[in-house]
Amino acid sequence: MKAAWNRLPLPSPLTAAFFVAVIVALLVSSHGRQTPYNNDVLLADAIAHGHLWVDRHDTTIDSLAYRGRNWIIEGPVPALLMVPFAAVWHEAANQTTEALVLCMIAMLAAWRLLRLRLGLSERKTLLLLAFMFAGTDLWWCSMLGDVWFISHTAAVAFTFLALDEAFGKKRGWLVAAWAVLAFGSRFSMVLALPLYGALLWMDANPEDRRRRLTDYGGIVALGFSLWIARDVAQYGTWRDLGYTLFYRQDPWGQPEGSPFRLAYLPYEIWSYFLQAPVLAEYRQLALWPIYKIDTRGIALTWTSPALVLAFVAPRSRLMWFLWATVVLVAGPSFLYYLNGWVQFGMRHALDFEPFMLVLMALALRERERIPIWVTVLVTWSCLAGVWGAWYWDTFVRTGN
Repeated sequence: MKAAWNRLPLPSPLTAAFFVAVIVALLVSSHGRQTPYNNDVLLADAIAHGHLWVDRHDTTIDSLAYRGRNWIIEGPVPALLMVPFAAVWHEAANQTTEALVLCMIAMLAAWRLLRLRLGLSERKTLLLLAFMFAGTDLWWCSMLGDVWFISHTAAVAFTFLALDEAFGKKRGWLVAAWAVLAFGSRFSMVLALPLYGALLWMDANPEDRRRRLTDYGGIVALGFSLWIARDVAQYGTWRDLGYTLFYRQDPWGQPEGSPFRLAYLPYEIWSYFLQAPVLAEYRQLALWPIYKIDTRGIALTWTSPALVLAFVAPRSRLMWFLWATVVLVAGPSFLYYLNGWVQFGMRHALDFEPFMLVLMALALRERERIPIWVTVLVTWSCLAGVWGAWYWDTFVRTGN
């Protein structure tokens, strides 16, 4: 028993203090919020009552009217996690609290991945964890807990759990389970499945490869089966029509066709790389808070410049697998008709930022010291995240 205890990955006081700071930041910024955009609570309550349709038809929460019922079009995993709580508190269950818990799971899984699986030093690990929390939209999404945002937080949490297992014990069934929960939260994460298969295949003898990939494929197939069953129950077909049907009803969409079009690529490129904060002024006189957030978001260039560290990751087979996954997972967002819309940064970037964090870790692992330019860019990114959380709570969502 004592030997098993000694093998536990206990964090140092500095790491423990970091996680305490993360918890405090989440609690202070969420200020007891209970989001009104609580699709997952509505769906969880519906499941607790034995059906998938919800009573509320409201386009502001992506409730789709179809076949005489109202359906939630987002991935069902966050709602499934809420079912025990909805069974007790019904529609009073707090979805934002779930988002905060999922954020902490994401941070703990990322710590295990960076510190224990990839072998980074404590300083390098905490630097990258600070970036992931505050230098991306993870903190901002989690403190709000709205239906679209909790999907991101859940997908990030399960993706880090999948990566931790794929770089660690490599149990195929568990990697698949985490991956299924990730794409059950954000379906774009299905495009990361080849990476997990590659990680299970690498550095293994033929027998281990066969066992790992068989276990992996079986659970993934089960996940697809459950997703298709949900589509049949909601839309009467194996195809997921939710986003397409909603696009055709949305004033910002089109009356026909797909929400994924090459014609949207220029807008997305501008959104991800060019869109800047807006000067708050009246007749050229600067007004407080000097700069404000365009509710369509701010480009990664301004909010998350530390991502450039991923581009100096050493060349290897793993590096190419990771970059291929970044491109695959990012692809749908760069062709989608909305960039995330009401947001601080570019929240859709959370789909591929976990994989870029691994690339950033590989870049730092080969260096004896953290370059000054990396510290500067991470600091900039984190300060931008603090500003975004403060701005949103102060000027946009002062209450629920």
